[in-house]
Amino acid sequence: MKLANALHLYRLRLRARLVQECLAVVGIAAGVALLFASQVSSTSLQSSVSQLSRGIVGDASLQLIARDPHGFPQSLLARVRAIPGVRVAAPLLEVQAEAIGPHGREAIQLIGADPSLARLGGKLVRHTSLTPFGEIGAVVLPSPLAHKIGVTKFGEEVTLQLEGHTVEAPLYAQLHESQIGPLVTSPLAISQLSYTQELTGLGARVSRILIAPSAGSDGSVHAALERLAAGRLNVESIDYDEKLFATAATASNQSTALFAAISALVGFLFAFNATLLTVPQRRRLIADMRRDGYTPVTVIGVLLLDAVALGLFACALGLVLGEELSIHLFHSNPAFLSLAFALGSERVVTWQSVAIAVVGGMGAAIVAVLSPLRDIFARDPLAAIAPRERGARGSSRGVRRSLAGLACLGSATAVLLAAPDAAIPGMVLLVAALLLELPIVLHGTLVAVKRIAGSIVSPIPHVATMELSAARSRAVAIAATGAIAVFGSVAIGGAHGDLLAGLENAARDSNASTDLWIAPSGSYNLLHTAPFADDRRAALEKLPGVRAVRVYRAGLLDFGKRRVLVSAPPGESSPLLPADQLLVGDTRLATARVRSGNWVVVSKALAEEHHLGVGDALTLPSPDPVRVRVAALSTNLGWAPGAILMSSAAYARAWQSSDAEAYGVLLAPGASPHAVAREIGATLGPNSGLSVQTAGEHADEQSSLSHEALASLTQIATLIPIVAVLAMAGAMGAMVWQRRPRLAKLKLEGIARVSLWRTILLESLMLLIVGCLTGAVFGLYGQQLADRALAHVINFPVVYSLTGGAALRILGLVCATALAIVAIPGYLAASVPAALALED
Repeated sequence: MKLANALHLYRLRLRARLVQECLAVVGIAAGVALLFASQVSSTSLQSSVSQLSRGIVGDASLQLIARDPHGFPQSLLARVRAIPGVRVAAPLLEVQAEAIGPHGREAIQLIGADPSLARLGGKLVRHTSLTPFGEIGAVVLPSPLAHKIGVTKFGEEVTLQLEGHTVEAPLYAQLHESQIGPLVTSPLAISQLSYTQELTGLGARVSRILIAPSAGSDGSVHAALERLAAGRLNVESIDYDEKLFATAATASNQSTALFAAISALVGFLFAFNATLLTVPQRRRLIADMRRDGYTPVTVIGVLLLDAVALGLFACALGLVLGEELSIHLFHSNPAFLSLAFALGSERVVTWQSVAIAVVGGMGAAIVAVLSPLRDIFARDPLAAIAPRERGARGSSRGVRRSLAGLACLGSATAVLLAAPDAAIPGMVLLVAALLLELPIVLHGTLVAVKRIAGSIVSPIPHVATMELSAARSRAVAIAATGAIAVFGSVAIGGAHGDLLAGLENAARDSNASTDLWIAPSGSYNLLHTAPFADDRRAALEKLPGVRAVRVYRAGLLDFGKRRVLVSAPPGESSPLLPADQLLVGDTRLATARVRSGNWVVVSKALAEEHHLGVGDALTLPSPDPVRVRVAALSTNLGWAPGAILMSSAAYARAWQSSDAEAYGVLLAPGASPHAVAREIGATLGPNSGLSVQTAGEHADEQSSLSHEALASLTQIATLIPIVAVLAMAGAMGAMVWQRRPRLAKLKLEGIARVSLWRTILLESLMLLIVGCLTGAVFGLYGQQLADRALAHVINFPVVYSLTGGAALRILGLVCATALAIVAIPGYLAASVPAALALED
């Protein structure tokens, strides 16, 4: 058949089923939009890290990195430049800070560099002057940041809170998108190296040195840097931060992939339901073409033209909708990870995200359109419109389907018990079991309603069960849409709630040993990892209401493939260790060992990665590497890459620093926390750069940030049932509308309009209850699988629960809303004139 003839035939068919095709387009578009938006959300963070890093480092391929915020002596720069094969070596000083202006405040990274950085060709510094202006230091800000805080004019001063003190820095210039492209959204300030060293009070020290070796010299330069580092500095490839971030973002990426798959499946079922409405017409087309002598290959070609046209329209619409979703709903929230990594906030759309969404949409269209594939290759040309055989063969297929579903459920159970790291395959097995068992559940429901109908005078239940039995495949597909949606909402929402409860427990445990916190101001310092000089303790201890002031230390340490949190409470703290977070080991013995100074508590995932158990020894890659032993294994304390807990005194030795990261203040009996906090604030003064919080306030702030970081899970769990409600209502409404000739025939047989309407509502209600209830049961199982993956693989603190109440609420909401929506087309369809049956 010529392409022109096939296109003409498609236009004729499209006119006859325009409404059904539009429903299919909307269904596939919904799946494409959800898949695209979730992909953009997950890739934007990783891409922003890469873009920001490349914008600074340019052509460098190696770097020498300090192991703590104090950096290392700048004098090493000359020794690096003297290494044979080093073409360019550029020093950097990077400090976390809070930028404050008349209109607001923002957590930033302050970057100090000298003119040698421009020789590396990084886009971010290409338009930045790195020499003092008239011997006066100044900062350069990206334009959006400058406008956000209200510092936009040359010479206006931005207030910087960093390293436990406050300084003023004049604005030299703004960087615009025309100069640095998408990097303009990065939260950072750039200044001259010498001026940054002056602002921070670090003197002649740098955070890292970027190295661009000459061609062919990478190996020799790397070896020379290792000798120079002497085990006290890190020598890494230039993409080291990107690799660390990828590990830190594993939890978000895995959950996003899982939820995107569930979302896409809901959209696919919507599309499949809609195309089922056109299956009778396609079956007649297949029969006509086979009877006219066309080969199966030609028939498939004609149907594929349908699928391609349907898929292209749907994918185009889906990408537009997904773009809006990614901007307004599924936007990435880097708040928690920005505590350890320099992140941009730009939204990055990669070709891979578009390709995955389009492939998924086109696949759904092709599978749905080619659903009568078996009839195309049948020997009988009229097989597509021949009556389907029922009876023993159908019963046998049902038994095989049920056994396959039980096998999938058993495999998912094995994953739950033995391999929680395979959470996504486990979820796929659960979904497969759900879809395989659903027809059995629907059949059992219809049989039960038929038996109950025997004792009821009304014809409504008889007609409803008869109509659903006559359109069994379509009924199963509609029920499956609700089942998958409720499954996704219950599993995602339940695991999300359990994770939040665990993170709240971890926040409470980490604040249990003190009454007040004193630490450098700024949202960047939520983990209390910014150091400051320990020179205020004596004055604070003299204040009324203060019983003791203890030094808390903490830092971020690059350990293998992870940037872990090292928490070091004072040895005399009580409790020293968070008992609720310990997974392996005796709490009392572990506490005594950690207080002794040569023992640490390690998060379980980190220990498993390095093959460590209780009692084993390890060398911490701290600025002064120390040999310690493992006292116990814990959760990750709410920090995804992992955590290490040691005493404050041991931390000071390993980091060769007497600085504090926070003061923990214990109150005298009867003292008011807020009154003492005000007294401490007055003593510190407004320019100290330190803030005072109660332990409860700090725990609430940590919990709030956890909620923000997991907001996308809440959004996805909320969006899935909304899409499902629309999908089921649309599919049921279209099915009812298509059955108007059948309803007219029932009217001729004497069934009143009100009875027909009630019949339609009963059919819809049965499909909703069967699908949603089955999905809720499997969703509770999926919640346990997700919980175990979060706890055992990513090592998050998780509170295990069964959210039966939440599952019932979701079930009731989906059923009630979909039934209310379908009631309107149902009532209109029930009003069909009986004469339509004679026309048909």
